[in-house]
Amino acid sequence: MRNWGKISTLVRRGSQSLQGRDGTAAIAQTLLARALIIAVNVATGTITARILGPAGRGEQAAMAIWPQFFAYSLSFGLPSALLYTLKRYPTDRSRTFSAAIVLGVFISIFSAIVGLIAIPILMNGRYGTEAIRLSQALMLAVPVVVFTEILRSAMEGSDEFAIANQIRYIPPLSTLGILIVLALTQRLTPFTAVVSYWIPMIPLLVWMIACAKRFFLIRFTHLKTSFKRLLHYGLRAYGIDLISALAGQIQQVLAVSLLASAAMGLYAIAFSLCQLLYVVQSSFVTVLFPKAAARPLSEVVELTGRAARISGVIATVFAIVMMILAPIVLNLLYGAAYLPAIPIFRILAIETVLGGVAIMLSQAFMAIDRPGIVTVIQGIGLMMGVPLILMLTPIFGLMGLGLALLGSTAIRLVSVWLCYPIILKTAPPSLWLTREDLDFMRQKLLKKFV
Repeated sequence: MRNWGKISTLVRRGSQSLQGRDGTAAIAQTLLARALIIAVNVATGTITARILGPAGRGEQAAMAIWPQFFAYSLSFGLPSALLYTLKRYPTDRSRTFSAAIVLGVFISIFSAIVGLIAIPILMNGRYGTEAIRLSQALMLAVPVVVFTEILRSAMEGSDEFAIANQIRYIPPLSTLGILIVLALTQRLTPFTAVVSYWIPMIPLLVWMIACAKRFFLIRFTHLKTSFKRLLHYGLRAYGIDLISALAGQIQQVLAVSLLASAAMGLYAIAFSLCQLLYVVQSSFVTVLFPKAAARPLSEVVELTGRAARISGVIATVFAIVMMILAPIVLNLLYGAAYLPAIPIFRILAIETVLGGVAIMLSQAFMAIDRPGIVTVIQGIGLMMGVPLILMLTPIFGLMGLGLALLGSTAIRLVSVWLCYPIILKTAPPSLWLTREDLDFMRQKLLKKFV
């Protein structure tokens, strides 16, 4: 009974710690939410992969990427600008949020128009007319993506990480339910699979707007100053947002243009599994920027270094384990037809860890209002990556695509690293885990659970 009492006390304190608003609680909340999302995504991926097969899964992936790709690529830095401006000018929160809503309308319209024009060009030759038309129809989902990101940034800028995380895990859970129904009724096709991801976003968006009204007074007057602040930061941060979106999705866009549907299906499965590795680092990134924004340089560098070291080591351990278990995991979840994805998965696992560290280190520049500098430097890595993809993929197929992505990410990591001494005139944070980091983690755990 005494042991049971200790366990119950530990569970209660752990539950209370997860409801906190400090950095550690926010990271824990975000980590658990993302872990749930990844687990659900694995389940949805298993259903679609086994029923549709590599070719059908590849066609699904080819249609699914466009709404997010164009929304993120043409965001003009608005989500990051909103988050920073909410922190920097807390007395003008409602005007800032209202101005972001207006800008979001224009971005949605512009992104959808660009997508309608560009999709036939990017998909022509590898996919049929029906797949292209259906992909164009999915541009109706662009406003959902844009306003979801705006509302999520607003919640994170208000330190409401619990609400922000609900925005992340509710749609995948709903999608899983829809996919199960489609599979049982034998109505699961590449297009219906894609639609199942967007249907839950509509009621969620309505709920998010209701939540926003609790924190912001929406008025569309006297917004000139807020427009200037958002655009001033957003246009400078846009490069980083664009590079992050392109680095995360340009390989998928180019893969659609360069790979047959079956090979695209193998790549989509390998890519989705690698998101398991990014869950730790992305959780730290989500919390690091809001917590570090507008702090002194020394504090920002210290926070960034510690987050990069801790998350990087955890992700590396996970990567090694997953690379070893890849044959078992792929065969168990998706079937023997997907075993050829093992080599590309192992390369992407390394690329994911390095990419997470690069994104983590770049948050320091975002937090001290210097986003434009790192935009140029990281752009070099991306510009090097695209020619590598175009050169290596036609020759070596999936392996060439993976090596090109790994090379591009390595260049981006080195570029961000060099920005610290060259631009900030300070030593870059060490990436080797220190005794102080271990003591920090131990103190935080003891504080939460003891």
